[in-house]
Amino acid sequence: MIVISIVMPVYNKEKYVYSILKDLQKQTFQNFECIVVDDGSTDHSGIICDAVQKEDSRFQVIHIENGGVSHARNTGLKMIRGNYVTFIDADDRIGPDYLKVLYKDIIESKADMVISGVEKWWENHQSTELMKIPYQGKYQMNELLPDFAMIQKRTGIYGYCWGKLFSPKLIEGVRFTEGLKLAEDFDFYLQIYPRVDTVFFDTECYYRYLQEAKSSSSFFLDDEIDYLAQLNINLRYREFLRKMNSYRDENMLLVDEILTNYVFFVVFHAKRQEIKQKVEQMHQIIYQEDISCKGNGIFQKVILWCIKKKRGKLAEVLLRCYDVARCFRRN
Repeated sequence: MIVISIVMPVYNKEKYVYSILKDLQKQTFQNFECIVVDDGSTDHSGIICDAVQKEDSRFQVIHIENGGVSHARNTGLKMIRGNYVTFIDADDRIGPDYLKVLYKDIIESKADMVISGVEKWWENHQSTELMKIPYQGKYQMNELLPDFAMIQKRTGIYGYCWGKLFSPKLIEGVRFTEGLKLAEDFDFYLQIYPRVDTVFFDTECYYRYLQEAKSSSSFFLDDEIDYLAQLNINLRYREFLRKMNSYRDENMLLVDEILTNYVFFVVFHAKRQEIKQKVEQMHQIIYQEDISCKGNGIFQKVILWCIKKKRGKLAEVLLRCYDVARCFRRN
């Protein structure tokens, strides 16, 4: 019987993937399967994964056309056979007792989910940093909710795909939203947390997260981000807190600030010829979704005022003037 199923998407990670596969082979907990989904890699990643599969039957490599990390994870989830599931990224690292500790935690605590500590590491600087999580041990979800947004803002721990262990029953009918290129992990877990009664935190069990891989799925330039998609994710974030009766106090303040920023970013980062259209779109959304849009700083407040009043032409003029001024500052 397979106890833990690991889903690992791989896309052009030939520099790193051999190391993490070897980390898994060295695990003191050996009753696992690792489903490696080669997401149409154009380097030698697939060949490296195939070689490990030939020498170790616990590894199953699936080669698919490139469809993005969410599609790759969904493909892997269809194949899992274990009593528990976890995700690992191909450019990260784990210690030899990582799976053993996760399994021990979930069995002894009888929690619905285990969340491990995170050790960030920088390859170029040869340095590490432990992420400070203010919890250790088992907690009821309703104990965590009052500080949920604050902890998520400080650490991102609730949104990381990896560093968690849970039963596949917890994700029945839940899959990653394909097409998302950023925050797809958080979007996934927002669908799961309403089903979670208890969480066990283990700050002594470290998942080593590579902070600066150039091919990382979380590495984006500002103009590459789909800000409307990010706005929709955070509307689901607000809906989750409402559903859990926790959309108040600091949770409300922090999430409202996030929503306001993304409304602004949709217009601010738009192609200048599309600003009027984006203003009209955001105007409709803020009133449909009842987004407060208070804003920070004079410039953001002015653009938000343009959105509220549907002054698309004025917003375009202001942003074109901003572009000229920024160009002069650079020169």
